[in-house]
Amino acid sequence: MRSTLYFFVFLALAAVFISPQISLSADINNEVYLLPKDNKLLAFSGLQNKWSEKDLGTGETVVKSDYDGNVAVAYTQDRALAFSGITGRWSEERFRIHETVESIKAQGNVGTIITNIRALAFSAKKGIWVESVFDIHD
Repeated sequence: MRSTLYFFVFLALAAVFISPQISLSADINNEVYLLPKDNKLLAFSGLQNKWSEKDLGTGETVVKSDYDGNVAVAYTQDRALAFSGITGRWSEERFRIHETVESIKAQGNVGTIITNIRALAFSAKKGIWVESVFDIHD
């Protein structure tokens, strides 16, 4: 019985040391600041120690934005925009006809924009958007 207990304690400790480090949002320093300004978005990367700007089109305005950790996300009436503090680059994803935004969130290394037809996720590490289209026929 005692050897079984020691075995499970050993397994638990081994799992802690062998398993990959899980990085929670609370563990990631805020390295990005986002500033909507007139006809552009300004993002500061603490890792790159520089400002980067993204021009908005004529009549295009930021509806909502959020930033945390290494990522900043915003959306206008035309597109979703994201900035990676790691790569120091902007990325965008154009909205489709009749697509409306339901939520926006930035946390750690991930930014999300959920619409009525798809979920958009931006990775600050990769610097790209990935989408998942909802099956509206269910």
